[in-house]
This record gives sequence, structure tokens and C-alpha cells, in this order.
Amino acid sequence: MGITMAPISDSEKIIRSLYQITNDYQKGFDIQVSQLILMGLERFNLDIGILSRIEGSKYTVLNCVVPEGVELNVGDVFDYDSTYCEITCSSFGPVAIENMGKDDKYASHPAYKAFGLESYIGIPIFVDDEVYGTLNFSSATAYPREFHRKDVDVMKLMASWIEVELIRRKQEKELQHLNEQLKFQAFNDSLTQLPNRRCLFKTMHKEIERIKHHGGQGTIAVIDIDHFKQVNDDFGHQVGDDVLRETAQVLKAQLSDNEFLARFGGEEFVVWLPEGDLAQRQNKLELLRKSVKSIDVTGRPLTISIGSCQFSLKSLSEDACRKSTLDKMISLADECLYEAKESGRDRVVDREFTK
Repeated sequence: MGITMAPISDSEKIIRSLYQITNDYQKGFDIQVSQLILMGLERFNLDIGILSRIEGSKYTVLNCVVPEGVELNVGDVFDYDSTYCEITCSSFGPVAIENMGKDDKYASHPAYKAFGLESYIGIPIFVDDEVYGTLNFSSATAYPREFHRKDVDVMKLMASWIEVELIRRKQEKELQHLNEQLKFQAFNDSLTQLPNRRCLFKTMHKEIERIKHHGGQGTIAVIDIDHFKQVNDDFGHQVGDDVLRETAQVLKAQLSDNEFLARFGGEEFVVWLPEGDLAQRQNKLELLRKSVKSIDVTGRPLTISIGSCQFSLKSLSEDACRKSTLDKMISLADECLYEAKESGRDRVVDREFTK
């Protein structure tokens, strides 16, 4: 005895097609929407399918499928009040009109006068309870039959998936932005927006590994703002924070893309100069020292002291190029900084790293 298979209903066909389209994420959202629109055009026997974005009085075409000869493209913008979607969004639900010209309510609507589309079925798209846009299908000819409840259900199914996907994409974007913020906060100083101590060591270890293979030379310098404690004591921490921010901006403005500045802690900064010969790097440190004098601290120019470590990795052994090298270089620069402070401040003291 054979088994007779029941014929597949229209609703089942729609659900199967919708499932196939919406689960094929590898194609991407835009292609999925285009396939969804094609499915709707076939279902309703209409010519034009659009997913729109509505922002204030602006109606923008995000995705569309149109017959040859119809001048409509993704990115086209229209006055929202003169579109059929104004009717849809004002209704807060699906709208289906078989013959616009014979409709007592909509025959005089600006959209009919502007576009002359006779048949239309559309539904609002909501994201976070706000109107995002519409999904709509239309044709210049009157619909040959009445729109049925099943047609409205199909529109609801399609709109529901689009809404869920838009929300998912929005959340994904927000999560990505949050991760970028967290990553920035992990490696940057919140006050000056410069790389922080953690980022300094991570970057410098890579830089040393990079340049050691071709016997690179360079400078690591520690910069300290002179009399910074007095600034905080005399004028308060808000002024002190402003001085730190402005100092960071002025110093960074003097550096090239390959040079590196980080906040080391407190009022100290570390600068990395991997380019140029010794004289050029020394001139750059002098430029940094002089540049901050443009910063006025309640009537007197700001000054900084700089201790620098000049090095040539070509003269170092492989053991000296290990992780501890950077610590030793910074320690030597810090000793030079102390000497600059002891000998009167507002100056540069440097030594050569020889180990």
C-alpha cells in the first residue's frame, strides 16, 4: 500500500523559502534581504520591492528589486511625506491597497500623485520600539485580486526576521565598539589619551626585536615636568590635569609617525626615537624641551627635564637584547633624568647604553 503525500500548501512553501533564505548567513544581510524581496514579489505578483530607512523627513532606499526601465536605486532619497510608506507608518501596521486610484482615502495622497503606483502592500519595521523603515511591494498596475490575510502574515514573517536581524547587527556593532573601548582603555592613559605603561612595554619589546636584526640605533628618554607638585599644591589638581593633557599634546605634536610617546606615570613620559643619527635625535629632544615652554602655567612657562639613553643594538650581545634590555635602558634614562633635575632642571642629560 503506497503512501500518498499531501500537497504542500502555500504557507508551507513560504515558510520553507523564508527558512532557507534567513539561515544562509554566509551570503550576508544585503543578499538575504534581496532574496526576501524576490520571494515577496513572486508571492504577491508585484513589480517593485523595497526595504527603506526612515529618518525624520527623509526616506532612503536601502535595498530594492525593480523591473528593467524603472529608475530606482539603492541610496535614492525621497521626501518621506510623499511616499506610500507615510501611509504605512501612520497606520503602525501592515497596509494593503489593491487599487490606489479608486481608494476614497488614498487617491488624493501625495504619493499617488508623485508615483502613480496602483497596488501596494507594506509593513513598518521597528527597532527598539522605534520606526526604522518599511518593507513594501508595489506595482503600477492594479492588483488582480484582493490581498488576503495570508499575504499580511507573510509580510509579518518577513518583517519579523528583518527586525531581529537589524537588532542583532546593532547589538553586534555596539559590542564591537565596547570591545574597542575596553582595548583602548587597557592600553591608553585615560587623562592624556597617550599609550600607557603597559602599552609602552608591549610596543618597545616589539620595536627592539624589530630593529635589532639590522643593528638599529635609537634613543629612549624619560621626561618629567618640572615643579609639577607645586602646580598641584598652588593651583589644584584640575589645573595639574590640564597641564598634563596639554603637555602630552605639545610633545606628541613634535613627533613623527614612527616615534612613540607614552605616559609612564605621574608627571613622567617616555619617548622612543628610533630614527636618525645621534645628532638628529639629540636635536629632537631639545625640540621637545623647548616646545613645552609655550604652555603657560598661570603666568610662567612650563619646563621639563629629560634623561635619555642612547643605544646601538649592533654592539649588544644576544643576551642583552632580551626582555630586560628595555628595563635597563629606561633605568639609565631615569638616572640621567635625576642628574638633570639635580643640576638645575630644564635641560637634557644623556648617556650611551653599552651593556
